[in-house]
Amino acid sequence: MIKKIFLSLLAIAVVLVAYAYWYAGSLEPKYTGEINLPDLSSEAEIYFDDYGIPHIYAEDEADAYRALGYAHAQDRLWQMEVVRRIAPGRLSEIFGSKLLKVDKLFRALGVQQYSEQMLAEFEANGDKKVKRAASAYLDGVNAFVANGATPIEFSIVGLEKSPFSMIDVYNTMGYMSFSFAAAQKTEPLVTKILQDLGEEYLKDLDVDPNTTGALLHSTPLATEELALQIDKILTDLPAAPLIGSNSWVIGPEKTKSGKVIMANDPHIAYSQPAVWYEAHIETPETSFYGYYLAGYPFAIIGHNREYATGLTMFENDDIDLYWEKDNPDNPSQYIFQNESRDYQLRKEHIVVKDSTVVEMDIKTTHHGPVINEALELDENWPPVSLFWVYTQKPGEILEVTYGFSHTKSLAEARENTSKIHAPGLNVMYGDIDDNYARWSSAHLLKRADSVNSKLILDGTSGQHEVQGYYDFSYNPKSENAPWGYAYSANNQADTTNGVLVPGYYLPEDRARRIKHLLDMDKKWDVEDTKEMMLDVTSNNSPEVVSSILEAIDPKLINSENEEKAIQILSKWDGTFELKDIAPTIYNKLVYKIQEGIFVNKLGDAGFDAYMKTHLMKRSFQPLFANDSSVWWDNPSTPEVESRPYVVTTAFVDGLLELENQLGNDLSQWQWGKVHSLENGHVLGAVDLLRKYFNVGPFPVPGNNEVINNYIYKWTANGEYKVTAGPSTRRIIDFADVEGNSWSILPTGNSGNIFSPHYNDQAEMYVNGEYRRQLMNKEEIMKVSGGVLWLKP
Repeated sequence: MIKKIFLSLLAIAVVLVAYAYWYAGSLEPKYTGEINLPDLSSEAEIYFDDYGIPHIYAEDEADAYRALGYAHAQDRLWQMEVVRRIAPGRLSEIFGSKLLKVDKLFRALGVQQYSEQMLAEFEANGDKKVKRAASAYLDGVNAFVANGATPIEFSIVGLEKSPFSMIDVYNTMGYMSFSFAAAQKTEPLVTKILQDLGEEYLKDLDVDPNTTGALLHSTPLATEELALQIDKILTDLPAAPLIGSNSWVIGPEKTKSGKVIMANDPHIAYSQPAVWYEAHIETPETSFYGYYLAGYPFAIIGHNREYATGLTMFENDDIDLYWEKDNPDNPSQYIFQNESRDYQLRKEHIVVKDSTVVEMDIKTTHHGPVINEALELDENWPPVSLFWVYTQKPGEILEVTYGFSHTKSLAEARENTSKIHAPGLNVMYGDIDDNYARWSSAHLLKRADSVNSKLILDGTSGQHEVQGYYDFSYNPKSENAPWGYAYSANNQADTTNGVLVPGYYLPEDRARRIKHLLDMDKKWDVEDTKEMMLDVTSNNSPEVVSSILEAIDPKLINSENEEKAIQILSKWDGTFELKDIAPTIYNKLVYKIQEGIFVNKLGDAGFDAYMKTHLMKRSFQPLFANDSSVWWDNPSTPEVESRPYVVTTAFVDGLLELENQLGNDLSQWQWGKVHSLENGHVLGAVDLLRKYFNVGPFPVPGNNEVINNYIYKWTANGEYKVTAGPSTRRIIDFADVEGNSWSILPTGNSGNIFSPHYNDQAEMYVNGEYRRQLMNKEEIMKVSGGVLWLKP
């Protein structure tokens, strides 16, 4: 009897395992075989290489984009679904109330309404080739939606697949554009510092002390709350925002081959799936190896055999916050230049999963939407509106991105770049004809000289209005420069025609290191470039350490570990390798010194907000070296605190915290133990699912401002969880594009958990390895497991 029961249970187990294997296999993307794809004009073929990158061959461009849409959807449909819901504020429908604030903010921004306007214009007047290609891509996506397997995430959250449309394409770019901006997290904090502390406190924080742009309120407001609310919302996004980036293009006179080499690693928040989908298209009229956003038809960066494009963040300021004033006699109106104007009123209904429908009444002034309700600010706040260049001006984003993969010359690439109104991007360019360039693209705002755009502005008087936009000829640029290279690392670019472009630029650390290396008297090749992309040396950090050691009071150093820490720091060359000890001590001190400076003036919430800004990154090095700064003193004590007092206190307390965290043996304080990367899937937030959907964690080298830029937020607990970094590392060699161009992704090309390419690049990525970008068909066929035939 027991034997029969055992055999029965064994049989059931075998059936369940077999079913599990069958089920997993049924959801895996189809990389070989044959499928019928509606509307194809002739047969097409896709070869997936050994890393799952589709290489698409078709006789017609529309057929190639149709095949791309199908391949993209079978690898990334869940990611597409999540991304298309962000801008229209529809995440709560599937994730519930935890993402309600995200939905509220994006509803208030009006990205959906702007997308509808741009789509109507595109449908009426858009380029026919662009329309045809974009529509074909969506046809391919929807063919998979209709006939392909349902990704497991849909089943877990209880969501049905549904078709995609052109409005989803526009909304995708709208969401990405807002994620680039920094003003909305910085202006409230700068305003708080001015209002609570005064002008002199701004001088040491990389802020122009001109305060005529401000409108201060008789009742002080906790404006840091506004900054923290927006930061929390952007942190909660279930998709990756763009943050920074490195790129350099080395001219022929500085390379061993005498041909251009391009390097680009856009810095984007880590997620799983990673942001980019790599794909290669070949038709009689189009050849392009590109990087695609989820649900977007055209490559944002890429190359062919003649030219390559790359991107970094320009970091120009294209958002302004304004204080508005309600008409006290009519809440449907606001006051501008002593006259009443009607708010534009819009009602939104947000469907929340397993809950009720949430209603929003959104008011909009001529500056932009009022965001109080979206951020749940209390009734003491006056209306705060948000002006954003992206939604204030018409754009040609589909035409521009199509143009990125159809450029014929440097002049044509420059002209295409000039059409980008927002977000601000540095477009990098190199070609087979020995040209190399960097163009800063954006429609730059004209403001009165009296306006300080880093403050919340007066929306009532008319004195702080945008006065127009500069012509593209004013934008920073570099073409075939005599020093032999072009570069960008989110640093302040050269001014043009005497115009200083306001922005939220990152510190010069990476730019300085890139320039230092490229100015060396040497000829470069691809192997040198690979090594440079993985560089983890900071020229600035030893200078910061020098300021710290100079300020430490030796009379207060009493322990052996304190003396050892000083010795380690004094000998440090600025590297952030996994086994280095100095970075662990350095990062603790950077946090503790700033804690000692700012908490007593800004409070815990204000300090938290400050530590999340570009302002902090640019300010701490000069501030640490400034013995006379007003920031050193604690205004709540009768004594006048000095730089040595604050720095020494931070050093002693910081060392004690490290001992409690990592033990008394300094040799165990290795950087790799506290600095780690985990690529998080939206469902990986559930502990039960984390190990199946997330990729990592991995110990990683690097830091916030070295070339190998693993970005983290400083925290009190001394753990540095990497949140963003190189979304790809790619190198294009115009001496041998097919044979010597390289790339790597943080996890894999597929977002399907059952695909062998879900995480097959993850360890290579953290180990600093690369894989070739294949374009030769014979070579692709050799490494492919077969062909996926697409038939009409």
